[in-house]
Amino acid sequence: MNSTPSTKASEQLVSAGQVRGGELLAFIVFDLLFGTVITVANGFLFMAIYRDPCRCLRTPSVFLIANLSVADFFMGVVSYLRAAELTYLYCGLGDLLILNMIEYFIGAVSILVAVSTLMAMAYDRYIAVIKPFQYPQKINNTRAKVAIAIIWINALVMCVLPLADVKRENFLLAYCYSHFVIPSFILTAIYVKIYKMVARQRQELKDVRASLTAVNRRKQLERENRMAITFVLILFIFYCSFLPYFIHVQILYFCSCRSSYAYNVYYLVTNEFLSVSCMIDPFMYALRLPRFKRSLRVWGRNRDAVVPWNGTSVDLNIVTG
Repeated sequence: MNSTPSTKASEQLVSAGQVRGGELLAFIVFDLLFGTVITVANGFLFMAIYRDPCRCLRTPSVFLIANLSVADFFMGVVSYLRAAELTYLYCGLGDLLILNMIEYFIGAVSILVAVSTLMAMAYDRYIAVIKPFQYPQKINNTRAKVAIAIIWINALVMCVLPLADVKRENFLLAYCYSHFVIPSFILTAIYVKIYKMVARQRQELKDVRASLTAVNRRKQLERENRMAITFVLILFIFYCSFLPYFIHVQILYFCSCRSSYAYNVYYLVTNEFLSVSCMIDPFMYALRLPRFKRSLRVWGRNRDAVVPWNGTSVDLNIVTG
């Protein structure tokens, strides 16, 4: 989730052209490097989910993670396209409108998918923690797949608007506020409530005798808490990487300094910042979630192996996603 809709192609390229050749070359190198890390890491993660060597990754939560991984993968493609666009500029060949349009469309669709998936993840964790006994009825694999399909259809429809005589600047402003400002408040409120509920349930379990049911519930609660914290960290990293671009949009349409050299450099820097979350996300899953760590290790060691998940809490894994 590292890119957003571009401004008009000609305006972008003229602005970027004011940056010196050596600096453009540095941005080209960064784009190629970031694109490689993003595509390899997210591609490896998605293939591990698809192969599921430990038979523990067929849950609604993991399907949403896979969807976010696909969106991140396409952002790696956008990094390659941006590198090609800047290379074209560096060689003094002028505008490359078709490449800019493709970059815009893929980036816009993917960022919309990413934000919508983060919202779906928040809802998934909210139900798992706040209403754990209703989770199997409210959240299942079929509903997760339907939600993912709706997310992609919505993103594709939304990204056609700039091509249907909707002014690009109006779309950019609406895009930033509807997919950055508003979700940031909503998701923050949701995760604060989740954290408070986890803390309360943990305190209640301390007063329960060490029965088998209490022990199982405590383990389940710890898994839910760990996954919720992982999603919060991913959300935080995403918004930190998106914030510079949000500032860029405000400068672009509300400040006269948008024609300055400093602004042109800042615009290129914001595009690189947008790549950060896409590179970090796969490692967050691998390091913080045990089932991913085990599956990636097994699949990486023997890609034809299928090792059944033999943890003591397999039933709870299925329930909690």
